[in-house]
Amino acid sequence: MSQWDAEGQRWVPGSSPATGSGEPPPDSDLSRVLIVAALVVLLLAVAGTAVWVRSGDDGAGGGGTVLTTPSGPPPTAFGDDLPGTADPYGSDTYEPDPPAQEEVPPAPDGPADTVRSYYEAINSGDYDTAWELGGKNLTKSFSAFTSGFAETASDDVRVTDTVGDTVHVDITAYQTDGSRQTYTGTYTVLDGTITSARVRRTG
Repeated sequence: MSQWDAEGQRWVPGSSPATGSGEPPPDSDLSRVLIVAALVVLLLAVAGTAVWVRSGDDGAGGGGTVLTTPSGPPPTAFGDDLPGTADPYGSDTYEPDPPAQEEVPPAPDGPADTVRSYYEAINSGDYDTAWELGGKNLTKSFSAFTSGFAETASDDVRVTDTVGDTVHVDITAYQTDGSRQTYTGTYTVLDGTITSARVRRTG
C-alpha cells in the first residue's frame, strides 16, 4: 500500500521520496525510541509490584504492611497538647500541702472570762486545763486539787463585779448526794491566770 510524502509525491515503503535510497523517514526512529521507553517503564512497574507483593507474603499470616494516616492535628512544637505531658508554663507544678497547725484554745478576753473558763474546765472534768488556769496557784499538789472536787457534781459561778484584776463571784456547788453549798469571794487574775483567791462559804 503506497503513501504520499510531504510534497504530494507517491512514496513506496522501503524507498525515500527524496533520494530513493530505501531509508525510512526520520520520524520512525523517534517512534521506536518512545515505544521502547514505554515498555521499559511498564516492565519496571510490573517488577516493582511483584517485589512488593512478595515482601508482603513473607510476614506472619501472609499480610502486607498497611500504612495508615494519623488523624487529628499534629502536636505542637512544645508538646503541651500531648497526653501525659505537663504544661510547660507550670500550671501543673507540685505545691505541697501547708503544714497542719495545732488548734490553740483562745485566751480569755479578761479576768472575768478567765474565772468562767476555770469553772467550765472543772465542770467538764478537764482538770489539767483548770490547773493551768490557776488551780496550781490555789492548791499545793495536783492530786489534792482534783480530790477537792470528788463530791461535787457541778459548780454554778456568777460574776457579780470586776475591779481591775479582781473578780467578785457567787458560787453554788451542787454535790453528788443532791445537796448544794454556796460561796462568795474574789479571784485575782494576772495575764490570764488566777494567782490567788479569797472565798468563804455562805450556806
